[in-house]
Amino acid sequence: MVQPGELITYVTVPKSLFAAHSAYVKLHDRASYEFALASAAAALELEGNRIRAVRLVLGGVATKPWCALEAERVLDGATADEQTLRAAAEAAMTGATPHRHNAFKIELTKRAIVRALKNAIQSTGEKQS
Repeated sequence: MVQPGELITYVTVPKSLFAAHSAYVKLHDRASYEFALASAAAALELEGNRIRAVRLVLGGVATKPWCALEAERVLDGATADEQTLRAAAEAAMTGATPHRHNAFKIELTKRAIVRALKNAIQSTGEKQS
């Protein structure tokens, strides 16, 4: 417990197996670089070409970040190949109901998911400069 007058000078975050394979993709309109039309954050635990564990969160598709649990179920234990990634994107968007002017976001979000997953698979966990 931090007492009055005390100052937190650092926080240690334990290493995670997800850190080695993670990526974030943000797709946005050129006119507005702040808000994502669609975004996807993916973190994977890989064992060879097999996905041992996965977390996938979407942005820009609901009023708050959205955990893509259906996609995670498709990916969990599966082979990390193009067909599986696309099946996960389809699963994530199953039941998505477009409104009058945003139907394009469904396909856009699927593409963000596949790109984030591919980037996470290719990631090595090293910081890029």
